[in-house]
Amino acid sequence: MADMMPISYSTDAYTAEQGQRPRQVESEHSRRFRMSVASGQRLPHRHPTVDIFPMRELQEMKPAKLREIEQMPGHTPRPADRPEHPLRWDEECLRYTSQTKRNFILGIIRLAGIFGLGMILFAGIGMSIIFLLMSLSNNQFGLSDHLLLWKEVFYISFFCLMAWWGVNAVYRLFPNFASSFQPGPMWELNRRTGMVTIFANPAKKSTAWQVAHQLPFHEFDCYLQSTPSHQGLPQFNLSLVHYREEAHVALVGMFGATSSHVEQRAAWDMVQRYMDTSQPLPDTPLWEEFRPLDPTTLVHDQRTGRPPRYWRDMDDETFQQKVLEHQDKLNAFYRG
Repeated sequence: MADMMPISYSTDAYTAEQGQRPRQVESEHSRRFRMSVASGQRLPHRHPTVDIFPMRELQEMKPAKLREIEQMPGHTPRPADRPEHPLRWDEECLRYTSQTKRNFILGIIRLAGIFGLGMILFAGIGMSIIFLLMSLSNNQFGLSDHLLLWKEVFYISFFCLMAWWGVNAVYRLFPNFASSFQPGPMWELNRRTGMVTIFANPAKKSTAWQVAHQLPFHEFDCYLQSTPSHQGLPQFNLSLVHYREEAHVALVGMFGATSSHVEQRAAWDMVQRYMDTSQPLPDTPLWEEFRPLDPTTLVHDQRTGRPPRYWRDMDDETFQQKVLEHQDKLNAFYRG
């Protein structure tokens, strides 16, 4: 049975006060490094940290989904493979890795099949209507033309369906082959130790888990970066950069790129709150089952009387109201 005792913080665990310390050593960043990962607006280190989080934390983890996860066979906050798993989100650390190239390619094939099927059916119906109207006006298009059109539609639709269903079959029959992550993590933010670990090359088993950098969280700055989308609209993402060494964490993998800068600012404030051991864990649905396993959070919840299943037992109507209230909270906090 898994140990359910709260974790113990190391002596170097991060608190918001550390983020306010002056830095004595100058940056050693090259111009190329600054332009690529340390550009954009540097976001503030909060003291104290705030209990705030992006909207996606509510939109992606509704109470019904939390209860469904709880009912999965063998579910526990501390599974046996947790220490070696390259992807984690719990009371001890945030650890991230990306999907394998194989999984990415299969996803593209499935998406192309779904999109292609919709487009060809739409085009086929549209062309049939056009042929029908033209045949009524000048009799240049007859039944043979319609049959030829739908023969082509059938062949293309069949190909798209095979791509879609074929990839689904691969995922269902060979899940370990298809839905896999890289052998090792790309980075880790550890609440227990206060350290940021950046791994060398997670794509190969021979180099997975090799550490390239391991540095204190309070020595990192977060930059809000903006890049144009295909439509020319700004897309915002976060880059966590060590103030001196050329070491950085691309948070875009975990938090994505968004058209709203508010979502990214809230994500950075959530990360700061998560790492701050003087404060409880962010009060989000996904972290709820880990709250009794973190000592600061456990004491806070006992003192305030917070229900241990506050999010998981919430009804849909109340949850939707909380979603609206949190959106208002974000707008008021970041937009004034």
